[in-house]
Amino acid sequence: MTAPQGGGLAADSYARRRVSPAASIARPKRRSGSKLMRRYGHLWFVLPGLLVFLAFIVYPTLSAFWLSLFDWKGVGKNFNFIGLDNFVRALTSPDFYRAARNNLEFFVVILIFQHTAGLLIAVQLNARPRFMEVYRTILFLPVILSLIATGFVWTLILSPNIGLLNPLLRDIGLGFLARAWLSDTTFALPAVILVQAWNVLGWSVVIYLAGLQNIPEELRQAAEIDGATPWQTFRRVVFPLLSPSFTSLTVLTFIQIFRVFDVVYVLTGPVGAPAGRTDVLGTLVYRTAFGVGGLSANDARMSYAIAISVLIFVMMAMCSVLLIFFLRRREIEA
Repeated sequence: MTAPQGGGLAADSYARRRVSPAASIARPKRRSGSKLMRRYGHLWFVLPGLLVFLAFIVYPTLSAFWLSLFDWKGVGKNFNFIGLDNFVRALTSPDFYRAARNNLEFFVVILIFQHTAGLLIAVQLNARPRFMEVYRTILFLPVILSLIATGFVWTLILSPNIGLLNPLLRDIGLGFLARAWLSDTTFALPAVILVQAWNVLGWSVVIYLAGLQNIPEELRQAAEIDGATPWQTFRRVVFPLLSPSFTSLTVLTFIQIFRVFDVVYVLTGPVGAPAGRTDVLGTLVYRTAFGVGGLSANDARMSYAIAISVLIFVMMAMCSVLLIFFLRRREIEA
């Protein structure tokens, strides 16, 4: 068959008709492969993060569940399978419930403080006073500071011998309030909560300030035109629209407080002195895993500590899901 003479268009048309059968069969496969790449090619970008997540989150979590079924001190290869005995021991231990109760007190006080003081400061900053950026930076600065370093600073401030708080109280006529704050069974936990509240205040201010800045100004103006007072405008218009910020802050605070460890460890030690009054779940796990004297201590019970950690993980997951569920319903109703 002779190729047609003449222009380039006719020659191109003839060349397309003369494609071999093998090439015509292979073409749909290449198209299918390119279609799959277009649809699922983005998964290659997710793969590195997924591998890191599996290696450092999923695998250690599954390993923790497995190790909690043994009697293991954390060193050596002496594994004795005991089933669910570690979980039964933890759920019947007074120390576990005492630490959980202290965490709950921590959470309630910090949550109330953040939803009141944090919201009040955010409302003031939303009015855009002079040096607003400076104020916001100062308030958020404790969040980015190490709690280990700030814990040592607060230890010096609260010290009954060289601290700054007791002399300050005496100078302003409140010397009767001076005491050994971190050694008093009544005031030790409130003092630790105070340090934690100071540290996390910036989170609540930033979250609420972001929520306030996302509220359309037209809604407030409409309420004012209808005769609403500033308090009514805030209560009926502004606060319901802050429900997403309220939900996020509540859930994040719950997770953070039930994971608290460093500030308690620095201020009152791994035993939660005095008399376990400041003992929380984090210090309980540390003390159980490594013993009070360190890794070589004879009272180290690593598998038992892992079982307590697994219980904390399950409890936090369930409570977080419930909090999100009920608070999301509140957002919809608002």
